[in-house]
Amino acid sequence: MNILEKLFGSAARVKLLRFFLLSPEKVFTTKEAAKILKISRHAVSKEAGFLKALGFLKKRQNGFELSQIFPYILALRNLLVNASPVSREKMLKFFKNKGKIKLLVLGGIFAGDFVQDVAENRLDLLIVGELRRGAVERFIKKIEAEVGKELNWTLLASAEFDHRLSMHDRMLRDLLDYPHEFLINKLGLE
Repeated sequence: MNILEKLFGSAARVKLLRFFLLSPEKVFTTKEAAKILKISRHAVSKEAGFLKALGFLKKRQNGFELSQIFPYILALRNLLVNASPVSREKMLKFFKNKGKIKLLVLGGIFAGDFVQDVAENRLDLLIVGELRRGAVERFIKKIEAEVGKELNWTLLASAEFDHRLSMHDRMLRDLLDYPHEFLINKLGLE
């Protein structure tokens, strides 16, 4: 159990808090949340009921959503989102062993400006290289379950990346012009 899980009582509660903080406008059923977060439906129901009683969640006809009038939204968002559970070492270890990777860039939720990034749908993860898509997708699903948010990510072959970069592609520009972090940079980008 990490410190946030101890502080908030359970891993399921931390995941659920982060999940709703990162999707403030959306309504989710307990079934949907359980599937995305990879926790039992029973745990989601129990924690959602607790968070509803606190005033953090509102019950809707088709699920739960974040209560916009909860007084500690910003404080919780800063604490739970900035204390990202996904370690850079874990990502590096996975990607270094999965083929010829040229570039791995973290942005969006991993770069700290989560409110703006969620609103504008910027990339959270850019992967450039010759990797097997299936293995990458499975790894991304694990990261999404830890983070509590569906990630915006893309995997590009080196030639496609070079072409998009030369065209000043908006998706790449939005990632590289805003806060980001290079975990692997064999292309010498700045």
